[in-house]
Amino acid sequence: MSDLTRRNLIKGIAATPLVFGFARNARAATFLRCDLSTPGGQDMLATYADAIRLMQAMGPENPLSWLWQWYTHFTDGATNKAAEIARVWGETVTPQRTLAEEVWNTCQSHAGQSSNFFLPWHRYYVFMLERIIRSVTGRVDFAMPYWNYTSADPAQRGVVPLQFRLPDDPVFGVLYRPNRVSRANNGLPIHALQPGDAMNIDEAMSKTNYSTVGSVTGFGRTLDSTIHGRIHTLVGNTRGMGAVPYAGNDPLFFVHHCNIDRMWASWNRNGNKNPTDAVANPWINNAFVLADERGLRASRSSKNLFSVLQLGYDYDAFFPRPPVQPTTPPATTLMAKAVSGAQKVASSVNMVTLGKAAATVKLARQPNAKATNMLGLDSDARRTYLVLRKLHAWKQPGVLFHVYLCDTPNAPVAAKNYVGNINFFDAEFHDHGGGSKLDTALGDNIYSFDVTPLLSGMAKTSRASTARDQLFVKIVPGGTPETGADAMIAQVDLIRQ
Repeated sequence: MSDLTRRNLIKGIAATPLVFGFARNARAATFLRCDLSTPGGQDMLATYADAIRLMQAMGPENPLSWLWQWYTHFTDGATNKAAEIARVWGETVTPQRTLAEEVWNTCQSHAGQSSNFFLPWHRYYVFMLERIIRSVTGRVDFAMPYWNYTSADPAQRGVVPLQFRLPDDPVFGVLYRPNRVSRANNGLPIHALQPGDAMNIDEAMSKTNYSTVGSVTGFGRTLDSTIHGRIHTLVGNTRGMGAVPYAGNDPLFFVHHCNIDRMWASWNRNGNKNPTDAVANPWINNAFVLADERGLRASRSSKNLFSVLQLGYDYDAFFPRPPVQPTTPPATTLMAKAVSGAQKVASSVNMVTLGKAAATVKLARQPNAKATNMLGLDSDARRTYLVLRKLHAWKQPGVLFHVYLCDTPNAPVAAKNYVGNINFFDAEFHDHGGGSKLDTALGDNIYSFDVTPLLSGMAKTSRASTARDQLFVKIVPGGTPETGADAMIAQVDLIRQ
């Protein structure tokens, strides 16, 4: 055990009465996850670094090793799961090999799995790593610190913490990875060159239902596709945080997902509910399998991952309700409208391929759609959503793409027409090995933007007589996409729901 670990263990034991909050009838300790910029968070970060150093020294066949944690998310993109299992074990069958066959490459959800699994699987993933770190380091009070990249402090907002940018530091050097974009490893705000505010999470936190209903994405999918994917895309290159097969090897991954988990806990704390009806939501009984701190098989269902307090941990701070009123109706209202039939009022004709230049997509009014002065607007209570479906790419583009909705094909991109941004982090095809059907599975790759306010404003200022029959979507790269990515969007629609 290193001096650093001994110091942390002693400090942890001394701090135990403060860190472990026992209620009178509590069965287990409550571990407190802290902002890594705070003294408590920095203390835990030193233990995290020490654990990674110890885990990297372990053999790949060890379920407590760093490589095993990385491969649980996804195996090295230069090879595949089947090849790596053969490399590590050859023809030998062991309990560890059997466990690896069940556990590796199980990240949810980027290959056809339900988007509902994204939050519970990653909660379990971070939760089990915490337990492994306590076992490896001997520090019984360890709790994963979180990277607060949405901080209002300009020195922290979108800035990779210093401890992850010190390759030669004797304590924190293990947290450094070269496979990040230059802005990230140089300590510059990763979102500074993008339109809008890529660190804003109001859209996700304003959602009132967990799951997607019709063309309106729920909290889980929205969080996955917005701030989660943006951080991956803006931090890492295609052999780092920016690509699913490599993301789990960057220590930033876990402090990032700790913050994502804090957003989910905050959403619940703000009064929003996770699904409880297993008949209507059978996915909540789905169980995930990981390795525990003993290196043994552990399993837990989605519904048993819905409460941080039941799992024995909490956060030092939470996100408040967004300052704006949610534009997404309650789940019951959405379901009723989905059952009665959402209406497609306009649609693209061809698949959209994205590259270095801006792409313009024409949305033409559907023959059965009511003619109004502004396409997509009507006097009823329904809202209008710009929906982009079935995103996929042959490799990570490595950039965000920014979406604008305009009344003419030659209209300049402007803030008043800005809809939001998209990324392809979870839309890349991967080689799972063994001819898996997951290799070409697209999954739930949908973006849905409420454009009702934008269209209302456009209706007041537009002089285009054609806006009753056609609108134009412009998609602009927020940088130079990787050559050969061939990012594609199969369908773009205007939906009234």
